Amino acid sequence: MNKESLRAELLLRLTSLPNDSIQSLSFSLTNQLIKLFHFIPELQGQVGAGYLPLKAEIAPVYQELFRAIPLSLAYPVLVQGQMHFALPQGMPKGSTWLEPPYHMVDPEWLLVPGVGFDKNGARLGRGKAFYDRYLEGKDVLKIGLAWSEQIVDKIPVEAHDSHMDYIITEEFCWDVNQQKRF
Repeated sequence: MNKESLRAELLLRLTSLPNDSIQSLSFSLTNQLIKLFHFIPELQGQVGAGYLPLKAEIAPVYQELFRAIPLSLAYPVLVQGQMHFALPQGMPKGSTWLEPPYHMVDPEWLLVPGVGFDKNGARLGRGKAFYDRYLEGKDVLKIGLAWSEQIVDKIPVEAHDSHMDYIITEEFCWDVNQQKRF
């Protein structure tokens, strides 16, 4: 299956999830993410990056995450058509892109949304390549976030596609390099 067909199929799955399921799944995903931060405690002292979710896009419950783990979390900003990351001054505002005031940072790890992932770390995004362009040549830890329904056997990849180091769902944490759950 090509990227466009797979993207359409997975987006249909995402948009068909009822709102009450999304809320429950989001809390479960957040608990798995907290598990990752306990598994790799050095992440807690680093500047990381989250994202402001699009409609039907998975996201952790940030308030719960911040309550459990002390994190410094940046969010995406769009500067001259390129994605960068910035720490908000106060609560993050905006949809998709962080609104000012903020100050720019280079995060050491990223929470990465996607339409689909496979267990080899391949990611299928929305087709605009913002994350792929941002990640090109950067040495950052990449943590893909997905519902378990978004995990497929194989994502078609191209040379410019970035691979995740970890994939977190509401059911499990997957270490791509070790090819195992923890």
